Amino acid sequence: MLSQILNILFSGILLGMVYAVAALGLSLTMGIMGVVNVSHSAFVMLGSFLALELLERLGVDPIASFFIALPLFFATGALVYQVIVRRVERAQQTQGLVALFGLMVLIESLGTMVWTTNTRVITSSYSNAHLTIAGATLASVSLIAGALALVLLAAFWVFLRYTLTGRAIRAMGQDRAAARSLGVDVGRLSTIMFGLGIASAGAAGVAIGMVFPFAPQTQIQWLAWAFLIVVLGGMGKVENTLAAALFVGLVQAIATSLLPFDYVYLMLYAGLAVVLVVRREGLVGANRRMI
Repeated sequence: MLSQILNILFSGILLGMVYAVAALGLSLTMGIMGVVNVSHSAFVMLGSFLALELLERLGVDPIASFFIALPLFFATGALVYQVIVRRVERAQQTQGLVALFGLMVLIESLGTMVWTTNTRVITSSYSNAHLTIAGATLASVSLIAGALALVLLAAFWVFLRYTLTGRAIRAMGQDRAAARSLGVDVGRLSTIMFGLGIASAGAAGVAIGMVFPFAPQTQIQWLAWAFLIVVLGGMGKVENTLAAALFVGLVQAIATSLLPFDYVYLMLYAGLAVVLVVRREGLVGANRRMI
């Protein structure tokens, strides 16, 4: 009985950490920049396929791919900001949504052309390995993916909290006009912040690909999960995103152990409804762009 409870607890925590890193970039770009990046999940999908291609063609371990994805997707995100987002972020909200939705559809369509709609899995030397902790048996890939996600979350938290650039980004999120009047280069910081959001999406895709099957069309599932976590936790804080994701992961793990699979998602969205009825500002009380 105890081992079963520990299994559920550990599984929920590890699942929550992967969910947190999947939602991190969306939470930060929405909370700090006010940009609803609906193409976020498309970059998550690309991260999964990057890890697959590196493993199959070059033999690169997915752990290494996680860190390789960060600079590659940061550069991609910075380019996307300069070419697309910068032109529409201060326009009407619908223009930005349409532009980024178009980018999401384009990436998914190109992904389907290149990789087809077949579901893929990343199989490494430790894919079938397990580790026993206090009587609970856990898949090694889940532990590794959870650890990688935690490292990235901690790195983002430290960057935003303790570095000069991170503090300037937080100031920009609180009051863009005031930050500009104090000499903050808002354009440069926006490029950095959007690049970091896409970098976290790409790295999240690698972690997700280690644990879950994926295909180009499954990216929409991760967009739904990311929005669920952002709604629960509020925008713009790493710790809020982690708290909401852990809540979702634990609820899913408990529901999976007690209910038929068809009812798991019902439980999750029912939990979301309850939280928003009881606490309209979300699980951790963050409905404003406060960094």
